[in-house]
Amino acid sequence: MSAKKWASAGLVVALLGGYATLDAFDVAPGVLTLERGNEPRTVTHEGTTYEPVRGVSSAPALPTAANGPAPSADAVKRSVETSLKSTWLGPTTAVTVRDADTGEVLYEHDSNKATTPASVTKLASAFAVAHSDLPLEKGLKTRTTLSGTTLTLVGGGDMVLAPGAGDGSKIAGHAGLGDLAASTAAQLKKRGLMSVTLDTNTSYADGPDTAKGWKEGFLSYGFTARISTLALADDRADNRTPAVADPTKNAADAFTRELAKRGIKATYGTNVKTATSGTELASVESAPVLDLLGLALQDSDNAMTESLARQAAAAEGVHGDSTVVGTWVTTKLKDEGVDVSGMKLADASGLSKGTTLPVRIIGDILSRATSGKDAKYAEVVSRLPVSAWNGTLHDRYTRTESEAGAGLVHAKTGSLTGVSSLAGELRTVGGHRLVFAVTTNGDFPEGPVGAKTAVDHLVAQLTTLK
Repeated sequence: MSAKKWASAGLVVALLGGYATLDAFDVAPGVLTLERGNEPRTVTHEGTTYEPVRGVSSAPALPTAANGPAPSADAVKRSVETSLKSTWLGPTTAVTVRDADTGEVLYEHDSNKATTPASVTKLASAFAVAHSDLPLEKGLKTRTTLSGTTLTLVGGGDMVLAPGAGDGSKIAGHAGLGDLAASTAAQLKKRGLMSVTLDTNTSYADGPDTAKGWKEGFLSYGFTARISTLALADDRADNRTPAVADPTKNAADAFTRELAKRGIKATYGTNVKTATSGTELASVESAPVLDLLGLALQDSDNAMTESLARQAAAAEGVHGDSTVVGTWVTTKLKDEGVDVSGMKLADASGLSKGTTLPVRIIGDILSRATSGKDAKYAEVVSRLPVSAWNGTLHDRYTRTESEAGAGLVHAKTGSLTGVSSLAGELRTVGGHRLVFAVTTNGDFPEGPVGAKTAVDHLVAQLTTLK
């Protein structure tokens, strides 16, 4: 691809304004990654109009097994090494490409190097969660208990509660505080109680509401929410407003309003971080953990990932901050037989400085899923974003340098200052699935947009192999 065309592609992304610039760092899901409909738009600059390539019209599913021949290792090598010549990549670029059906390594470049992956780290954390004692098929319960005239709203790990009625067709907002309030109010009235003190309880999988390595700007600019086990879907990071200072209190306020609609006056008391007691009155349940984990991956939601990993660690008796949980993730991979040489996690989301994760490890765990050896993780991987369709890939693979990959790449994105990464699976035009992981680190000559463009081009070229 000519430098002029690549420059045009990068220019369009850069000109999309505030979010596009911040999204290059991929530190939060942001407003554009939460809905399918926010597609790239036409941009005019210095008299030239740049039209985005239309995204895919439906969410395509990759085949569960090969329905076409695998490209040769030589073909993969030629494709990748041609793409690696791009001057838009950083000085260190690591790549692994595998046959998705067999796990056979077709190409590797610096795959053992301890590179920084940013949000691709979430793939490793999701692997640990999938193999933990936290059941993937079950939802997370938010409950109310009563002791005397003190009503307690007990968090059970759901960070995407609807402030009103729940919607069982959705993941975010699946369980609703309005529904919980209705059932709770009915129980209170049976006991003759019309006025209560409302406490919250977050003793379940408790820990700091941020990771040690998170910069204040990540919160003040709304790049991430605070880590919680009781929070509203409305308080997820949107990249427009500062993170809510106290998501638990916000949830309590919403619950208080719902109780008031039903004739119950609730006065907020305090948040309790020790095991709750009292009689359970009512509960609501989130979507299954598997779906919550898929949503966190699709939107690159740092706080949700940290919370779910913390809950999974707690289910196995490990409690602590994000650094402790990151160590638990590494140990979990090792216990599952993964070679974790070069792996060091400062948190579970990839947002903190100090994380290293060779692409070999990502290739290893993805291949387990795609080859049929790991059914649990395969369910997680099936929920990754689709190029030019949804999640953090909704506006990628929509331009000339990468449009060949539109709809054919299912992957997790990762970007921070000096980091651009992508890992997942793809389908070639020949009908064969490949697993890939790419991380480029260092100073990017054309900035983060250029690095992301070069990575997308590399992966898109793999989709053209026969």
